[in-house]
Amino acid sequence: MNLDPPLYTKYAWLYDIIYKKYIEETVPKIIDFVEHVFSTDAERQVEKILDLACGTGGPTLELARRGYIVVGVDLSGEMIQIARNKAEKQGLSNNVSFIVQDMTKIDYREEFDAVTLFFTSINYVLSDDDIQELFKRVYRALKPGGVFIADTLNILTNANRLIEGIPVHWRIDIDDKNIVVLDTVLMDSISQIINWNRTIILQDKEGVKIIPDKHVLRGYTGNELKLLARNVGFKKIVIYGDYNTRKKDKGYSNKIVLVAVK
Repeated sequence: MNLDPPLYTKYAWLYDIIYKKYIEETVPKIIDFVEHVFSTDAERQVEKILDLACGTGGPTLELARRGYIVVGVDLSGEMIQIARNKAEKQGLSNNVSFIVQDMTKIDYREEFDAVTLFFTSINYVLSDDDIQELFKRVYRALKPGGVFIADTLNILTNANRLIEGIPVHWRIDIDDKNIVVLDTVLMDSISQIINWNRTIILQDKEGVKIIPDKHVLRGYTGNELKLLARNVGFKKIVIYGDYNTRKKDKGYSNKIVLVAVK
């Protein structure tokens, strides 16, 4: 994988500002769902977790805060450094560690009770070879009875918006900074490749900066994820609609969540 959008590199410090509300309000609810999966779907007690594409550590640190031992992996050294600083500041360094690494190249052998992959980060895996390799390595990293949890945008529910490329924007005002985010997301319906063109307009005491931030992703359906999981050996596979424990395998959710047990 080659991933270097400015929001993940030079301007990684902006990430927690842009997603502040989501991290504070939604991440705890996501981890509530995850703990439900641990207690109902996993076939072993979950104590040690591998969190892939962890970014600045939102879910990683929430898991550590709840007492789990967590290893966070991300390709961005800048985001990993932010996550480490947050862990130290929050007194969580004993429960969590962070590694700069491509998630398609992890090399663990039955070390973890759970592997997590949040924030639709699986969509950054573009090639057939890489997505198959990711699933193989996740399976290998899990102990028997361990669980893999990954979320993705439901491209079937969102097809019209993605194919038409309807733009969206929002504004964040914090301290001495004014930030406007402009997003246009356009998907090719055949290849399922998604071009996410983002422009961040940052106004602070130094003036105005316009930051182009382009992302290329690939959409996956629930059936594709189930097939990938089955092909590497996962024995129990469930698709949830959003992070809702009562919505299994629904076709109308905004996101879908793969739960696969080794």
